[in-house]
Amino acid sequence: MSEKKLWGGRFSEGTDEFVEEFTESISFDKNLALYDIKGSIAHAKMLGKQGIIPQEDAEKIIKGLEEIKKEI
Repeated sequence: MSEKKLWGGRFSEGTDEFVEEFTESISFDKNLALYDIKGSIAHAKMLGKQGIIPQEDAEKIIKGLEEIKKEI
């Protein structure tokens, strides 16, 4: 891979191809992110409605998740 790595320059050899393939999940994660956020919002709503967490906390969680959704 030709892109610069965060840890580049600290090692004398490049990353093994197997490791590159095994750890490359960003493209897949991006596809799932919106669904994951929707599920997390539903879960936070349920936790607040059932009194498992304070409603105020549920609303803060939902607000934070909505902000993350905008960044994706």
